[in-house]
Amino acid sequence: MFLAALACLIPALCVAEDPAATDTVASTESPPKVSKFRDPKDGQFDLSTFLATPKRFLPIPLLVTEPAVGYGGGLAGMFIRPRKQAGSEGFARPNISIVGGIATENGTWAGFAGDSSRWFDDRVQSLAAVGGGQLNLDFYGLGNASDSLDQPVSYTLDFSLLLLQGDWKPKPKSPWSIGLRYIYSQVEPKLRDEPQFPGLANSIDMDISAPAGVLEYDTRNNLFTPTSGMFAESVYLASREELGASEEFERFQQVVMGWIPLADKWTLGMRGDYQWSSEGTPFFLRPYIKLRGVAAMRYQGDEMASAEVEARWQFRGRWSLVSVAGYGTAHTDREFFDATRDVWSGAAGFRYELARMFGMHAGMDVGFSSGETAIYFQIGNAWFRP
Repeated sequence: MFLAALACLIPALCVAEDPAATDTVASTESPPKVSKFRDPKDGQFDLSTFLATPKRFLPIPLLVTEPAVGYGGGLAGMFIRPRKQAGSEGFARPNISIVGGIATENGTWAGFAGDSSRWFDDRVQSLAAVGGGQLNLDFYGLGNASDSLDQPVSYTLDFSLLLLQGDWKPKPKSPWSIGLRYIYSQVEPKLRDEPQFPGLANSIDMDISAPAGVLEYDTRNNLFTPTSGMFAESVYLASREELGASEEFERFQQVVMGWIPLADKWTLGMRGDYQWSSEGTPFFLRPYIKLRGVAAMRYQGDEMASAEVEARWQFRGRWSLVSVAGYGTAHTDREFFDATRDVWSGAAGFRYELARMFGMHAGMDVGFSSGETAIYFQIGNAWFRP
């Protein structure tokens, strides 16, 4: 009775009680409102429509559990701009902007902003990033004896950073692109403890001004959580005094990643990474093993190689389980010693398909290695490259 009386307070609804007017009312009723947080295909929670709306962004809580800097947190905002004129490809490879900041219990803090955009029917891609802050880290292998590989040297690095990059595809729809990257950074390393070794850098300004040649190959079916395809990147960087650098050195990196659909619900991912640095490379830029469960900078060397394998099983609807195994080796060559350090790692976690139209999954991994355990919150793949 109450609902009927309330309906009669609205003239359009009162007219609807007249059978002769039924068709008229049906034509004047508004269509049901589509939720920006539900996928019309399966009715599940989904952010595709929300993220595709102009000026909307994905807030990303940053929970830091990296053993090298301690516990902490922060917040980032990711703005995703699908290139709708490119159809599904524009959602698989959207333009992305991000801004955020973090702070941890050991005094580390940083602020950053970046953008990745594609132009001219995806023939040109631009990357830009700026950042600054203070990093409190331990570095290893800075002495002249092999036992220094296990002796940490504690530094505070005050830094500012600018990165610019442009890539160009020689042919439309080509998986190959060539590019030029430029990095400028000012870093002031300061010892936090009494120096264990002679000749350690302390409270000096280091300027890095380095162009780099970039060659890429990319056939991933989406940027965020690929289920097929390959990504490979070769980068050769040279820091030169003629360009304003205080240190001259070279670095090379080769990354190869691939994803294979093993079955309807299984995806196998593999990543290989090789890095080399020349004599004169600042200690904080020497290659280090980067694997889930291994502390940053713990295993540094003049060259480094690592591999990681990830199996993902989408066992129910949007939910997946992830299992990871990794291995890394770092080699150091000094005048008085030559040594190689190896480490094995593993991780396990879960994912939820957060935005189906973008192929974006999100979740958490627990990584572990000898004496270390860390938690990682993932938006997209753990090996994400824009």
